[in-house]
Amino acid sequence: MKTTRSIVLCTMIIVQTVKAQNNNHKIYLEGTLSSGVQQSDVVAGVGGAIGVFLNKNSSIDIRVREVYNFRNMEISGPINIHYRYNFDFGLFVGGGFAHHHEVGHHTYMHHPVESVMGMERNIFHRSGLGFEVGYNFKPFAKKGFFSVFYPSANVVINKMFMDSRSNPLVTANIGIRVGLKKFN
Repeated sequence: MKTTRSIVLCTMIIVQTVKAQNNNHKIYLEGTLSSGVQQSDVVAGVGGAIGVFLNKNSSIDIRVREVYNFRNMEISGPINIHYRYNFDFGLFVGGGFAHHHEVGHHTYMHHPVESVMGMERNIFHRSGLGFEVGYNFKPFAKKGFFSVFYPSANVVINKMFMDSRSNPLVTANIGIRVGLKKFN
């Protein structure tokens, strides 16, 4: 009997914590940790996004990541501009334009600012399509300062049109979204 009560209590806590909602903020920023694969190579890095909700269920966001490929020591800077459809229970799907800045490890270390900005002359540029699926969790609190912090998780798949290099890039991203302006 004690075990049954513990299971029911744990289930209730998990359901209330995971039960999601859409971000009720018109403008948001997001910081993420990224990990994934590029072809069969492991990648990891960090990322960020800025987004604007057009209405309750649709938003546009610009997502930028910087990931390191552990096999070929190449740094990729994937940039995604996606239209997202946000379901009422927290799930979202999106797709749109993707662009990569890819540079070797040594060039990146000698010219970090130019590499991040995509202006270093040895950077390989290529474009394609990106698709994503993700989930917005409930904010940390309903009132006050922490009501603007939303945990978020998503998986992004980028398929570049020039196939002479590693393709596709698949990253799983977890992060915190900060709402800046509430819907009126």
